[in-house]
Amino acid sequence: MQIRTVTATAAVAVLLTACGGGESESGTTQSASTSSSTSESTPSESSASESESTESTETESTETEASESESGSEAGGEMEEVEVGESVEDPELGNTVEVTKIVRDFASEDFANIAEDGGEIVLVEIDAKAGDEFSGGVNGPFKLRADGTDSSSTSIVDDELEAAGMTPFDGPSRGEEATGWLAFQVNTRADSYEFVYTRLAAKVIGSDKTFPKEEWTIELP
Repeated sequence: MQIRTVTATAAVAVLLTACGGGESESGTTQSASTSSSTSESTPSESSASESESTESTETESTETEASESESGSEAGGEMEEVEVGESVEDPELGNTVEVTKIVRDFASEDFANIAEDGGEIVLVEIDAKAGDEFSGGVNGPFKLRADGTDSSSTSIVDDELEAAGMTPFDGPSRGEEATGWLAFQVNTRADSYEFVYTRLAAKVIGSDKTFPKEEWTIELP
């Protein structure tokens, strides 16, 4: 037997299985300023001069460290991964999707213009398990929702995710499990989002059995 997934533009066949069968490093260079005292300088004058020089050096060093810290943050420094741990289940197909973590304001070097224009790139890590009855696995669609507007997952930063040691999500096949990161391009940054997992409408080929379109949402912090 087969099951057919129907979208607005195409039909996708889904088979019915037979029974039984890093932190950024920033170096700080401090310039050593040493005041020279002439033979006419008194000990107190020399001490005062050295104190002023030391204070100046420390101030310059602090400003340099702050500048480098800000630069590192803008260039994709340390990311904050917020734990979520919420899941949804499709009881008819047997699929489960858990949102494990979220990252806000992912600092993409290739698409820095998104943040500059008032948006952001949001990363969502999910752990998905596909049911063992139907083929097709777990492939979404996955969306991020804010104020009634949906943003679909995108692969535009997959190379940057891999460079950061983060595995892009690759949907598991029937009976399998997969964990990975989904990226969403949000053109208007919001205070909070909902993660949306959609099961498209489907019909079992060769029978009258159908599955209506359905979606599940998870509130994100």
